[in-house]
Amino acid sequence: MSFNEEIKEEFLELTKNADAWEFVRVFCERCHYLDDLIDEPGAAVDGQLIKRELEWLLTISTNPFYLKHSSSILPVIFMGHNAWLDSNAWAKSDSEVKRVHSDVIKSHYHEVVFLVVYLCAGWSGLRAFTNIHREYQIDNYGTLRK
Repeated sequence: MSFNEEIKEEFLELTKNADAWEFVRVFCERCHYLDDLIDEPGAAVDGQLIKRELEWLLTISTNPFYLKHSSSILPVIFMGHNAWLDSNAWAKSDSEVKRVHSDVIKSHYHEVVFLVVYLCAGWSGLRAFTNIHREYQIDNYGTLRK
């Protein structure tokens, strides 16, 4: 699965920050790729894996937006990865409630995107963005999105 960039236009309109967008793009691509590596054994292609890891390393070591805000962003990245691990465990649960909620908590990485919008555009920008894009990647519900 790859990152659906349908949020880009509103993101840039609100944030007016191309470096922030580049961080978000690389971060989300990496999240999807890591998910694919776990969910689809054998999906890794050596060259693609190395390319993506190098892109991520370059982003977190040189992207001006990330460097300025890393102390705010990194903890949310940690929480998103933790939520993703919980989600994978809950998806296999005997509890229907946990299985349903696993889809919600696996998307915690979206909070990184929302935090970036907040850092650039403040509270009103965050509210405007999440009102449009809170559910921008509901992957598992087919045509139910309205």
